[in-house]
Amino acid sequence: MSTSTTLGDARPEWAQRHERERRHRRAKSRLRLPFAVAAACQAVLLLWWAAGYPAFTGSARSGAPLYDAAVRILHPAGATLAQSVLVAFALGHLVAALARFGVRGRWSGPVAVALAALPPTGSLVVSLSPEVPSTVGALLLTAAGLRLLARRVDGTLHRGGPAQRLDLAVLFSAIALLALTGPRGAGTALIAALVLLPALPRVRGRLALLTALALAVPIALAVLGHPAARTGDLHTLRAADLALAQHRDPTRPDPALTVLAPAAEWDAAGTDCSATAALTERWDAAAARRAQDELAAAWRQLLRDHPDRVLDARLCRSRLAWAVWAGTGGPHAATEVPEPSAASHGLLRPLHSAAAWSRTLLRAPQLDWLLWRGALWAYLGLAAALLYAWRHRLPALVPVAGAAVLGTQLALTASAAGQDYRTMAVALFLGPLLLTLATVRRAPAP
Repeated sequence: MSTSTTLGDARPEWAQRHERERRHRRAKSRLRLPFAVAAACQAVLLLWWAAGYPAFTGSARSGAPLYDAAVRILHPAGATLAQSVLVAFALGHLVAALARFGVRGRWSGPVAVALAALPPTGSLVVSLSPEVPSTVGALLLTAAGLRLLARRVDGTLHRGGPAQRLDLAVLFSAIALLALTGPRGAGTALIAALVLLPALPRVRGRLALLTALALAVPIALAVLGHPAARTGDLHTLRAADLALAQHRDPTRPDPALTVLAPAAEWDAAGTDCSATAALTERWDAAAARRAQDELAAAWRQLLRDHPDRVLDARLCRSRLAWAVWAGTGGPHAATEVPEPSAASHGLLRPLHSAAAWSRTLLRAPQLDWLLWRGALWAYLGLAAALLYAWRHRLPALVPVAGAAVLGTQLALTASAAGQDYRTMAVALFLGPLLLTLATVRRAPAP
């Protein structure tokens, strides 16, 4: 019986051939699950795309310049179709990452397909909203982080190889996608990367470099003066902070504020601090743009004298990120769900009517906390990760699994403008899939 000494392997040739065949079968088996899940999700999302054609909600102008440019190039129907492909791929990739930790496809696969089918998530995918690519970026970031952690558990993280380079490339693409969706997405990416760094020590240097390169893209656009580098309605957020402060102390109106609206209107806006719309409905937008410097100076003074009021206002507007139930303190406190676009007619009228009917049906107030607010699913997903970490002595799983959601929550705390459910869409997608970790009782074999 012949033997081989290739690469120092002294096993018989038949044993080496058997090992190669076993690895090939395992690789094929691992690829079968994500492709099947992605294909099933894409089939369901195609029904949503046909029902909402050209876009279920939203318009060609979303306020995010790069996203708006992509919509103009692809046409709204092309943009929503591309979004469906990206989401289906991200769901399949995340299911494959969870399989590395022992989650069976019979649990994670149906959950992924259900997310593609349910109105809160399925209709969002075929809507014109920059939150869709942001959600894709968060899902891919979590999947890449989980795959790298699985390599650390297997003891192969230091070896490198094409598969690991692919994971790092997906991680870079996810961070870049988040960063290019705007300041909130960049904040989410930065926080998530900082959470991942301690959990992945063998690739810490490469992860830090890739994060810096991805976040440098919007910075470079800012240097070049590209419109995609706009900071958004920063003066609106600051003005909303000032409105709450004015409500707290209505006896001393700031002259800079009364130029834009009477003191009584600032006070009224402060009583409903859940959204900046409570203020912008009352003021002169053109005058607000002219008074940006005065507003900024008044806000800095407020931050120096009463930082608690600034934090109070930000936490009130970020209630969607942390609270399971919607507030009751004003007309803007409820969860905001956009209505179907007037231009949305669908390729088949009965299909469009069924999609709109199902979405309206699930808007029952009693279902709001379960289907439209992401906080509950963020906590359930984190609880499942904690349970898995306790069962299998893998504490690093918790920060890796929760990095994207935590980054979203903290970014919303800093920059939330209202209670739009789309801003917590990543928790609606990620939480149910992370919940499948609770089904794993035995650690997977290396």
